[in-house]
Amino acid sequence: MKETNWGNTLEDLRHRLDLIQSRAREDSVKFEELWRQAEYTKVQIVAHQLESRRKHLARSRGVASLAEPKESLPLLGVNAAFSILTGIITKDRDIAMNVGIGGLSGALLRLGETEWAVCLGKHLAVASQDHITRGDVWVTWDSLQAALHELEERAKSGAPLGSLDNIISELKKSKKLLFVIRASTGGATK
Repeated sequence: MKETNWGNTLEDLRHRLDLIQSRAREDSVKFEELWRQAEYTKVQIVAHQLESRRKHLARSRGVASLAEPKESLPLLGVNAAFSILTGIITKDRDIAMNVGIGGLSGALLRLGETEWAVCLGKHLAVASQDHITRGDVWVTWDSLQAALHELEERAKSGAPLGSLDNIISELKKSKKLLFVIRASTGGATK
C-alpha cells in the first residue's frame, strides 16, 4: 500500500514538474520578445527625441525668418486663406482654428528647414550645419537616420544595446554615417 502511495506521489510530482517546465519555456519566449521590444524601443526613443528637437529648431528658425517678408508672406498667406476656406466650408470655427494652427506650424517648419547635423558626443545634440561647433563629432541628419534604422534592425534581431552611452557608441561605429567637418572659414563640409 505504501508503494502505491509513493508511486502516485512520484507520478503527481513528475506531472507538476512537466507543467512548471512548460510554463517556464512559455515565459522564457515571452520574456525574450519583451526584451527585444525594449531594445528596439530604446532606438525609437532616441530617434523621436532627435526628431522633436529638429522640428523645434526648424520652427524657431521659421519664426526668425518671418522678419524676411519676401519668403514668409506667401506661405502665411496661403495658410490664412486655407484656414478661412476651411471655416467657410465646415462652418465650424474650432476646425478652422485647428487647421490654421496646424498649417502655421507646418509653414514655420518649412521656413526653418535646412541641412541638419547631429552631435554624437556625451549627449546627442541637433543643429543646423551652419551652426555646428568645433571639436565635436557631427554627422549629417540623413546618415544618422540610416544608422538608426540599422540599429533598429539589430535590436529587432535580439542584439543587446545597453544604455544611451552604448547606443551612441554603436552609432559612431556605423559605416552609414557621413561626418560633417567645420572648416576654418565657418562653413561645414562633408
